[in-house]
Amino acid sequence: MRYEPSAMPYSAIEQKLRALSRTLAPESAKYLERHEPRYRYLAELITSLAGQHTFARVLDVGMSYETVLLGHLLPAARIDCFGTGEDYRFSPQRAFSFLAGDLNDVAKGALPAVAEADRYDLVVFMEVLEHLYTPPEMVLGYLAGLLRPGGLVIVSTPNAAWVKNRLALLRGRNPFELLKADRQNMGHIREYTKAELQTALTAAGLREVRFERRGLYQFKNRKDNVISRVADLVHSSLSRTLVAVGQKPAREDDP
Repeated sequence: MRYEPSAMPYSAIEQKLRALSRTLAPESAKYLERHEPRYRYLAELITSLAGQHTFARVLDVGMSYETVLLGHLLPAARIDCFGTGEDYRFSPQRAFSFLAGDLNDVAKGALPAVAEADRYDLVVFMEVLEHLYTPPEMVLGYLAGLLRPGGLVIVSTPNAAWVKNRLALLRGRNPFELLKADRQNMGHIREYTKAELQTALTAAGLREVRFERRGLYQFKNRKDNVISRVADLVHSSLSRTLVAVGQKPAREDDP
């Protein structure tokens, strides 16, 4: 069986995502609009990685539009999901497994295990890390344990050092969210810098394959979108989003 990305252009996948969003609540449609640049980037990234990797089994962390995108992009692959609750609205259009768990519980050893024969070629872990209060190296270490040797994890998270945060600090303002009492919507617990995320990947036993800082978020207002575009043009260290691709060593004794 061939596991190459679909010949369907991303524009067609995007139209399917937008059609789905119109059947959902207004906030779900707004979420798609804000994250469309990230989804487009993800499709391009997976297509480029597929030249050297086979993606027969894929795990998406956090069931959402991303899950549907992966189903269209990798039509021959098995797309499974991980999260605190299954959301049938975003189910892949074929049989899949749902791994129920809260990544904050990794220290308790209470998260689902995967048999060696069922481990994944790719784990997609985007825009989740900042919502967790558990050390990132522990979370990434768990996800690395779900990979087959040579498997990849794609992780994205906001760049704590992006230009708007720096400007806020220069004005004496804290750019980060206050902690929330609502356990169902805790917001951003912790944002990371490039060095911090790289350190966490290494501690998790993952080899860095790719690392980029990009503007992958569509803001609600024109001013922030202009700031994001200018940041990308000036220097990547000022960009909004960190994106890393880590690889599990093919052998346990690999560096």
